[in-house]
Amino acid sequence: MLTTLLIFLILLAFIFLGFPIFMALLITGIIFLLFGGNSMQLSIIKMFGSINSLSLMAIPFFVTAGNIILKSKITNKLVKFADSAVGWMPGGLGHVNVLTSMIFGGIQGSGCADAAAIGGMLIPAMEEQGYDKDYAVAVTAGSSMLSPIIPPSICMILYSYYTEIPVGRMFMGGLVPGILIGLMMMGVVYLEYKHRNYDIPRTKFSIKNLAVTFYHSIGALIMPLIILSGICFGIVTPTESGVLAILYGLFYGFFITKSLKIKDIPGILVESAITTAVVYMTIVGAGVLSNVLVRLHFQSEIQAFAINVLGSKFFVVCFMFVVFIILGMFLDPTVIIAMFASTVLVIGNSFGFDPVHFGVIMTIIMQLGAITPPVGTFLFISCGVAKLPMEKSIKPLLPYIFVVFIGMILCFLVPGIVTGLPNLIYG
Repeated sequence: MLTTLLIFLILLAFIFLGFPIFMALLITGIIFLLFGGNSMQLSIIKMFGSINSLSLMAIPFFVTAGNIILKSKITNKLVKFADSAVGWMPGGLGHVNVLTSMIFGGIQGSGCADAAAIGGMLIPAMEEQGYDKDYAVAVTAGSSMLSPIIPPSICMILYSYYTEIPVGRMFMGGLVPGILIGLMMMGVVYLEYKHRNYDIPRTKFSIKNLAVTFYHSIGALIMPLIILSGICFGIVTPTESGVLAILYGLFYGFFITKSLKIKDIPGILVESAITTAVVYMTIVGAGVLSNVLVRLHFQSEIQAFAINVLGSKFFVVCFMFVVFIILGMFLDPTVIIAMFASTVLVIGNSFGFDPVHFGVIMTIIMQLGAITPPVGTFLFISCGVAKLPMEKSIKPLLPYIFVVFIGMILCFLVPGIVTGLPNLIYG
C-alpha cells in the first residue's frame, strides 16, 4: 500500500511540475515498471496494447462527427428550438443552455465539445442580455456534464471497453439519469435567477414559433434517434453508429444547412485527429500505470478494504464518491476511467450491484472531475470563453455539483432509473 501511495504522490508531483497528464502517467508507470525488475520492452507492449482495440474505434468517429456537426451549424438550430421551448421560463437563456446541452449530448457525446460550442454561443449572448459572467459560466460548465451521461457518450465507450459491459446497455442506462439531472439543473437555473433578482426580457412563448423552430431543426433533432435506435435494435454497433453520425452530419451540412464546404473537411480531419490523439495518449499512459497497479495487487487491496472495512453498499458508494472527487481535482475523467474502471467493476460485483447500474453511477461520479478545479476541463473551457478567472466560478457552480450528487443518490436508491430502460430493450 505504501508503494501505491508513493506512485500517486510521484504522479501528482509530475502534474504540478507542469507535465502533460499523459506524460506524467507514462513516466510514472515506466519508472515503477523498471524498478520492479521489468524491461522497457514490457512498457512498449503495454502502450500499444492499451489502444489495440476495435471498441476504441468509436471514439475518433464520434469526435469527427462532433466536429462536422459544429461546422454544419446544427448548434444554431438547436439553440433556436430550445429558446422557443423553454426561453420563456424565469431563467431564460439559462434554461436554453441546459436543454441545448441535453440535445447536443445526444448527438456527439463530448463534454468538451459541448462547453466549447454551446458556451461559445450562449455565454456572450447571456452577458449581452445582462446575466453575470459567473452565472453564465456555471450554467455552461454544469450542463456540459450532461453530454458524457446522455448517450452516445465517449466516456461510457471507454468504461465499457475496460469492463466489457455492452456499450448499448451503458448507453441506455445513462439516458434517463442524464435527462433527470438535466431537469434538476433547470430547477437550479430557476432558483438562481430568482435569487439574483434578475428581470431580464425573455422569449415570449408561442406555439407557432415552437412549431416553426421545430420544423427547421428537425433534421438535427432526429440525429440522436437515428444513432440510438440503430444501437438499441442491433442494426449497428456503437462504432458503426459513429460512422453513421459522420455520414448524417455530412449530409446535413452539405445539403440541408449548406454551411459545410469541401474546403472545411481537411481542417475537420486534422482537428479530430488531434483530439483523438490526446485521448489515445492518455489511455496509453493510464494503461502502463494501470499495469503497475495490477502487479501491486491494488485491485485486490481495494476490494478487501471495501468488503472487510466498509461492508455495505451505501458506504462503498460514499467512499468511491470521495475518492473520485479528490482524484478529479488532479486527473481528467478519461484517466480515472482508464485506471479504475476494472477495479470499480470488481467492487460492484462483490456487493451484488447490477454491472450497468453501478457502471453508470461510477461514470457520473468520475465526470465530476471535469467541472472541479484545478484540472476541470469543462470549467476551464467555459471560463476561457467568458474570460473569467476560474476561482470566481466555483461558488455559483456548487449547486450544479450538488444536483449531480443528488442524481447519483437517486440512481443508487432507485436502480430502475438506470436499469429500467436497458432491461426493457434488451430483456
